[in-house]
Amino acid sequence: MNRRNFVQKAALGSAALLAPNPFRALARRGDGIPLDQLFVGTMIIPSALYAKGVAATLDEMQALAGINTVMPFTHTHVGRQYRADYRPFEDADGHPLTDIYVRTHEAYYPDPRWADRGPATRYADRDVIDELVEAGASRGIQVYGRILEPYVITGVIPGFEVFAEEDALGAPGDHVCFNHPGYIAYWEAVIEDLVRSHPQMAGFKFGQERGGPLQNALEGKVVTCFCPHCLRKARQQGLDAEEARQGFLALKQFSDQVRAGEAPPNGRFMTFFRTLSDYPELLAWERFWMQNREDQRRRMYAQIKRIRPSVQVGWHIDHSMGWALGMQAFWPYEQMGPYSDWLSIALYFDSFGRRSKGHYDRLYKDLLFGDADPALSYPMYLSILGLDPAQEPAYVAHAAEDTEFSDEYVYREVRRAVTTVAGKAKVYGRLGFDMPKYDCDIQPEQVYQATTRMFEARVDGVFCGREWDELQPKNAEAFGKAVRDYLKRR
Repeated sequence: MNRRNFVQKAALGSAALLAPNPFRALARRGDGIPLDQLFVGTMIIPSALYAKGVAATLDEMQALAGINTVMPFTHTHVGRQYRADYRPFEDADGHPLTDIYVRTHEAYYPDPRWADRGPATRYADRDVIDELVEAGASRGIQVYGRILEPYVITGVIPGFEVFAEEDALGAPGDHVCFNHPGYIAYWEAVIEDLVRSHPQMAGFKFGQERGGPLQNALEGKVVTCFCPHCLRKARQQGLDAEEARQGFLALKQFSDQVRAGEAPPNGRFMTFFRTLSDYPELLAWERFWMQNREDQRRRMYAQIKRIRPSVQVGWHIDHSMGWALGMQAFWPYEQMGPYSDWLSIALYFDSFGRRSKGHYDRLYKDLLFGDADPALSYPMYLSILGLDPAQEPAYVAHAAEDTEFSDEYVYREVRRAVTTVAGKAKVYGRLGFDMPKYDCDIQPEQVYQATTRMFEARVDGVFCGREWDELQPKNAEAFGKAVRDYLKRR
């Protein structure tokens, strides 16, 4: 599921409710992997789960892939930020869907509107965690909740416009600020309600998918955040916000000039490097922004552990960790351990080709590495990422068509996580394949091999697919076969 094409999965028709369940007999033979043997999880969008049926979906998961942990979205506000006019999702009959798939209690919320599920929307009377817990108990399946941060101010969540970031020119941004007290209070309320109201929820995952000011400046954007809350926190840490602000504006000017066809006389990379030298506080501010992002996770982890220490708290490691040099530099795995029980490493090998090429084209091809031909700079880019250019498609191949990366990419990326986390948290590989709008035609042999390579990298557990409802049965079955074969060998 392309995140921006979220609607495809949120609007599955109710006709699927009547579909037969060919996996029920298989699942009853105990095809689920016991929890004490290995963590085997998958993700599901609630509307897709309800369209097919809870029991039928769980039976299918176990029969094909041996799933023992199911993780639905509890809140789907994030999907609205990728839709025209931020309109709600709809079912096949055009009826709006709720954005909150669990029961809420106004008493937890400083703004009671945050608990409003939209009584007239479909599924507003259901609780996906409770229903999965009930159906999963007899199947040996545990249930985790998950949320992706809805960071764009869309009007979907009331009051978010007050929490807006402030950019380097003093204008309000269209994203919420990590340090705004109101935004912090929103998440405290959501987490408090979710965890206290669902005592059988075994785990929770939170994800953030927004990049920092360094990348934004290189993309020609006016960076954030320089609001009073961030400036106060920066002063407390001894940072020079004015130098950082001037540095990011200079970096944006460099980017704008290159994109306009003005070649810097000293070369592109040297001009970039000189800008960092002229404004050393620029990198400190980038790290400051990333630490503010991580502070959100730290607060959630501490809060959940205070409420119910048994809940296993983990984080969605955005797919960009694999292709963004700045993300790897400023978001090191080795620092996540103290506030993590587990990490979910996105290993979407079918979409990695197009996604990494897009990032390379925006930031490196003509900008940072524009002094060299792509035939030279693209292999160097892959090498810097820790990948082997000889084993991955060439730039011209990506330019011609969607081209998947190899199982060697899967191994190297998750092995880097396992090695640098060094046992401070569990590492789960999340193998992504069959993603809509990527024309890679992934085959079962590729899924089997990529799954096997995750085990060779010494992961603590695995996830099947990015979202269960986008998988071809033959490929989900290949994943399950690789898991079962690994357990036989272990």
